[in-house]
Amino acid sequence: MSLRLVCLASIVLSWAFAFAEEPANLAANPGFETAADGGFPAQWSGNTDVYSRDTAVTRSGEASLKFQNADPNRYVLCSQALQLEAGLRYEFSAWVKTENIEGNDSGATLCIEYWDKDGKYLGGEYPSGVKGTSDWTLVHGITQRIPEAAAGPCPLACYVRQGMTGTAWWDDLTVSRFIEDPLSAVLKAPNYRNEITRRGPRDVVLFVELNLRDYALKLEDVSLRCAVYPENGAEPAFTEQLDAIDAASFEIALRSRKFEKGNNRLEIALLEKSSGKTFATETINVRRAGERVTRKVDIDNHNRLIVEGKPFFPLGMYWSGIDQEQLDLYADSAFNCLMPYGMPSKEEMDMAEAKGLKVLYSVKDIYHGTGYCPDIIKSRDDEEPFIRERVEAFKEHPALLAWYINDELPLSMLDRLSERRGLMERLDPDHPTWVVLYQVDDVRQYLPTFHAIGTDPYPIPKRPVALAGEFTRKTADAVCGARPVWMVPQVFNWANYHDTPEEKAEHRAPTLEEMRSMAWQCIAEGANGLVFYSWFDLRRDPATPFEEQWAKVKQVAAGIAAMTPALLSTEEPPVIEVDEEDWLNWTVKQYEGSVYLIAVNNEPEKHVATFRLPKKTKKAIELATGEKWPMPDRRQLELQFEPLEVHIVALYGMGRAWSVGVSLNLTVGL
Repeated sequence: MSLRLVCLASIVLSWAFAFAEEPANLAANPGFETAADGGFPAQWSGNTDVYSRDTAVTRSGEASLKFQNADPNRYVLCSQALQLEAGLRYEFSAWVKTENIEGNDSGATLCIEYWDKDGKYLGGEYPSGVKGTSDWTLVHGITQRIPEAAAGPCPLACYVRQGMTGTAWWDDLTVSRFIEDPLSAVLKAPNYRNEITRRGPRDVVLFVELNLRDYALKLEDVSLRCAVYPENGAEPAFTEQLDAIDAASFEIALRSRKFEKGNNRLEIALLEKSSGKTFATETINVRRAGERVTRKVDIDNHNRLIVEGKPFFPLGMYWSGIDQEQLDLYADSAFNCLMPYGMPSKEEMDMAEAKGLKVLYSVKDIYHGTGYCPDIIKSRDDEEPFIRERVEAFKEHPALLAWYINDELPLSMLDRLSERRGLMERLDPDHPTWVVLYQVDDVRQYLPTFHAIGTDPYPIPKRPVALAGEFTRKTADAVCGARPVWMVPQVFNWANYHDTPEEKAEHRAPTLEEMRSMAWQCIAEGANGLVFYSWFDLRRDPATPFEEQWAKVKQVAAGIAAMTPALLSTEEPPVIEVDEEDWLNWTVKQYEGSVYLIAVNNEPEKHVATFRLPKKTKKAIELATGEKWPMPDRRQLELQFEPLEVHIVALYGMGRAWSVGVSLNLTVGL
């Protein structure tokens, strides 16, 4: 039996209960009860052609804020300025009622944004909204810590997402300080199924983060104790305590052989030194296998997917359903897998297998009450029998790569999502689970729900191309490098998701340069799999012919596939240095002794970067062209970047450290 990570379970003692009192509401006129001259809600500002104070429809009190708009091209917000403190987090909510809110986005909602002193956007929190016709519904969000660079007031806005029409009301807003749990622990090793096997790891490794700022404590005020209990044991098999804590984040290693065979309960406790009392605890279940564990599809301790004993880099696309004619076309590319939304039949799985393609099998909609749940699921009781039938039907199929179990479902479903991961582990010991989130800032909280994670930055054309690297970096950091990261880059045209000609005209498909940059940004920031979105969107793009965009996507995939031996290598590369720049994403790989520098310009401007090498190097060859880069002193490599350019440079001939010759023996056609 595999055990899942237990969700955060912090226990805060009475001496910290002052933080649990009813927090002050920082929103002014939160129920829109007070009217300014002219009748608009006092302390709010907005377009009076769209927003008004309504006394006929309320959730409580005498008034609400009303939105009424029939023009999808008119996009305006109603806002007020909040004085928020840098370094703190805030929770905000509103009750929202809708009537015929229509369009291709999530509806009526609210947000908080932060900007620097020069008016540069620094970020914000944008919870999903309410659309259609709905009675009063709570919309809720939690900001990340307000950036230190944020200057001046932060806007709080009620609004309906761009391109949508209809009528909506807001009432009973709240904004208050959000108090994080004081203790967060992530199991870094073992990194798959919380399971110690004969292959390791030697140590059980925890990454611990402390949030003492919200509790007016200092590091010297607390200690940390780890206690490991055998299954159903009342006394710990062993304990270890850390009394001298000199950083808010750190790792703890516990020797694996001290864990009993079978199931173990690892309790991490944060203690107040002065009283010895427990301030907060977390519990993680860890299993030590007594038998040899062999899986058809596994995840090793480098977060690589292992298929039939060999490393595998998932390189695929989202599909709707599987069709033989389209599959023949797709198979004539470097892609090795696909993720069809329509749950494939055995015949369709056989078709994929015949083409040498693996399938990420979707059961992501089998949650009663969610938007795309099949009608056959009448209640939560119907979910498990349906899942069992699918798993039994396909867990032995050679085309199966992993189970896709969550597509952007909310944190409010965390318990159900965690239970689903546990169910999949019990039903299928041979395949991992994968989830994809747009909620990139919440990935850490979703940790109990998956084995592999992806996030889906789709910036083109209205946001920076650099969003791909930013999302990947945030995702990899959130899992502490302890889970595979299979990102979902954009290859589609947002026009597919808009209705009017005017809306469609505002969008376009990504260019070859943008797609290539986004894909390699992801790889440079730690992705070990890419599943592009989406095949079916390429086929319905109103502006770009399928053949034209598909040829570009194939070219990007071919360049990645050519490099997979190096991307999957676990050899330790030399330490190369460069001055960090926001425009630059980079990494170093070593394969069979040869070293490859991957460097990506994520901006549409030219740039230059100088990389400092640890030893003199004979030569540096650009793999895409075979050209030799000049290295006057053989210790520095200056790379010139065209807008969005990707460089893959082979470095070799540095004495005994690096072998002579390019091991891959190829020209990478980026």
